[in-house]
Amino acid sequence: MKLLLAALGLPPDQFNDWEIHWALSEASWILPAMGVFFLLALWFFWTSLARVSSRPKKGLLFGLRVLAFVFFIFVLLQPSLEVKQKSAAKNAVAVLLDDSLSMSIKTLPTGKRRFDLVREALDQNPEYFARLKENYRVDFYLASEELHPARLEELDDPFKPLGVDTDFGSMLSKIQERYPENSLRGAILFSDGADLTQLPNSLSPDLEESITRFKVPIHTFQSGTNEGFKDLGIERAELADFGFVFQPTSVRVALVASSIGEKNIPLVLKEDNKILASKIVEIRPGQTRYQVEMTFTPEAVGKRIYKLSVPLFAGESIESNNASEFQLQVVRDRLRILHLNGRPSWDTRFLREVLINNPKVDLLSFFILRTLSDDVAATTGELSLIPFPSNLLFTDYLYSFDLIIFHNFKYAPFIDKKYLLNIKRYVENGGAFLMVGGDLSFQNGGYRNTPIEDILPVRFQSTPGEIFQESFQLLPPPRFANHPLFRLEKDAESNLRAWRSLPVLNGLNAGLIPKKRAQVLAAHSASGKALPVLAAMKSGKGRAFAVATDSLWNWNFRSVGQGGSGRYYQKFWQNLIAWLTDDPETRLIQIQTDKEQYSSGEKVLIQFKVLKEDYNPDPDRPVKLSLRSISKKQDLLSEELKTDARGEGVFEFQPAEDGFYSVKVETERDEEILSSQAEFRRFSQTLEFERPLINAYLLKKLAEKTGGLYQVLKTGVDWQEPTFPDRKRYADARSKTVSLSDNWWAYGLIVGFLFIDWWLRRRAGLS
Repeated sequence: MKLLLAALGLPPDQFNDWEIHWALSEASWILPAMGVFFLLALWFFWTSLARVSSRPKKGLLFGLRVLAFVFFIFVLLQPSLEVKQKSAAKNAVAVLLDDSLSMSIKTLPTGKRRFDLVREALDQNPEYFARLKENYRVDFYLASEELHPARLEELDDPFKPLGVDTDFGSMLSKIQERYPENSLRGAILFSDGADLTQLPNSLSPDLEESITRFKVPIHTFQSGTNEGFKDLGIERAELADFGFVFQPTSVRVALVASSIGEKNIPLVLKEDNKILASKIVEIRPGQTRYQVEMTFTPEAVGKRIYKLSVPLFAGESIESNNASEFQLQVVRDRLRILHLNGRPSWDTRFLREVLINNPKVDLLSFFILRTLSDDVAATTGELSLIPFPSNLLFTDYLYSFDLIIFHNFKYAPFIDKKYLLNIKRYVENGGAFLMVGGDLSFQNGGYRNTPIEDILPVRFQSTPGEIFQESFQLLPPPRFANHPLFRLEKDAESNLRAWRSLPVLNGLNAGLIPKKRAQVLAAHSASGKALPVLAAMKSGKGRAFAVATDSLWNWNFRSVGQGGSGRYYQKFWQNLIAWLTDDPETRLIQIQTDKEQYSSGEKVLIQFKVLKEDYNPDPDRPVKLSLRSISKKQDLLSEELKTDARGEGVFEFQPAEDGFYSVKVETERDEEILSSQAEFRRFSQTLEFERPLINAYLLKKLAEKTGGLYQVLKTGVDWQEPTFPDRKRYADARSKTVSLSDNWWAYGLIVGFLFIDWWLRRRAGLS
């Protein structure tokens, strides 16, 4: 070999191994074809020499032809020589440290966590690992649902297991992928065997197959035992995605209990510090799972955070599952609207149809069919359908309504003036009020100098208001093009076309003067004056609106008569009701997070937008963003930010702990604080706490089927040292490949043999 290397120009002392490769060796038909071709060539070579009588000369010529043909095939197969310099390398041993959440469970009687037993075993046997490293490459991994290379000295003390789940089948496959060419000689597994993919006392076919493919021993070390395992916890809470305010809601709670004894324990449901429901659960020996159903009544709309809890007993192995928080989206069952009508009219009929046909509205409507001055030749008792319940409506039931509508309604003599003050307080505390025009509305309804005038966006002239009957087209002013009230279509161009397509209105209450804090969203010029048609105003925590015409029904009736539809009429009223009832999409500050739930390690992206009173973007607006932990009732941070040119802003936050959080953005404008809030949750998967017991069967089978040892880690007990085969292997350090056919001497030998054959036959007179 050294002579060959020297002939090829390679230093013989730098290589200690070699291997020949054939370019056409991968084609399965090559060798059979070559064999047939070679036999045919031998037959041809021998029969072509039939005229040669001398057997020695015939044998020489035949040999020359065979040699030429052999070298021809040699060149055709394109052989190459790979020379290698090999050096001895260590085989590998993988040490797998289970870092799933179940390894944080305490063991009895010491109270140490399962992973602490693993750490203790590693710390007490440094000599073994030192000897192991002399003969093998020892690689440490944190192993659960993924594999992460680790260094023992870099692990936190105490180490906090964070792996979500354990899957031994996936773990074994990933380990094999990391060690090609059979360099892995075995594994040491420290675990509690809590693999949720496996049923108790059995192995799945997938895991059986993974173990079969694992040709080297797995030594399993069980961290602790189930002896004395004690736990009482909330496994899960199941309920609907949303609930209705002031309506009973049920939650189904699954409890787990182990070694608690015979006790009656309370299961308590709270919001903040207020107890909403509680139930006594009878814990009995021999039963580990309990199903409890609880009913509570949400008392406010929005995303509400509730907490379930059971007592924490001394010596429990798992403390974190004695309390559990959950979130419920609480919505209104339906908007409750009180609609008072001064007299039947087309306008009241069409609005009433919109409200009745809206599945989100619970309508209570009253019509005044006659007044005391009407001469109907009948007594009041004969004509009254029901007595007007003004006392109940405006005292006991007032705050059950989301919106009150006075539709061309004169309050006297049906409502005592003292109840108007109740309506004012209702609005200032967050309610909504709407007055629709007509000859019995505004000052014509006797509302001048009453609490109703205080909350409306307009004040009244002292003289009775004139009703202008001229027709006019109502279009949104450019300034309010983005106002949610005028949003009939999504894009601006289609929206403007929709407004221009609406029929004209007729009939307008005059004598209305906008207040300083009011927004006149639409007006009509008549007699040189700008008469408000639509006006809005915030009053305290609530909202009030004035529609100074009773002809909006034209947008339905006349649109249908002209071959269109009443869709835009319905959409307008939906928009107005949404604004009055403070729908989130109508707020001047809007805030959201990119998700509602985040796993550990994920960042929360907070996006917010600030709008002016006309709902156009508010650029460069200073805002205050504050974050609070709802679970811990603790303020976390406060940041001073500014909106960009589009009135928007973003902020990133990474929660450090599990729980519910709230983010609030607020700004001050015209001595008023505007704010909006959003909630999100950061959580860690706790699936392994559903079956927290140690799976000794699985760890025993892993060791038994691979020829490894199974041992239980106990404080102060020495372990039996695992052993592994094949201490060393050969690994390629470097190699070089040279062609054996693509050179002068290969072709020279073919030509040389053929030339000698020709020369000998010529001397003998055979060619």
